[in-house]
Amino acid sequence: MRVEFRHLKRPEETFAETVRDVSEGGLFIATTVGLEPGTLVSLDIRPGPGARPIHIKAEVVRVEEGESETGSRQAGRTRGMGLRFVAVEPGEVDRLAALAQSMAEETENA
Repeated sequence: MRVEFRHLKRPEETFAETVRDVSEGGLFIATTVGLEPGTLVSLDIRPGPGARPIHIKAEVVRVEEGESETGSRQAGRTRGMGLRFVAVEPGEVDRLAALAQSMAEETENA
């Protein structure tokens, strides 16, 4: 599932990434962008062509890093961020949960 997110204090910077895990309280984004824990972001999740985006505000609660090869040396690299939902419009988490369930069912039936 694709998500666009932006730092609330720098709304002109928008990043498009992939949601790796989603739950009722938050999600994990696979990204090389590492924002500081405590950073507030705005999420726009597009359920499909022509569908109204799901809008949710979230807080970065953890940044996951891993080793990567960069030429002749290894370096730490951001692999993703765990986000906790903080300001949710009524019904948006329900829409997200329904989308996640639908995608899980499609994967099982594939």
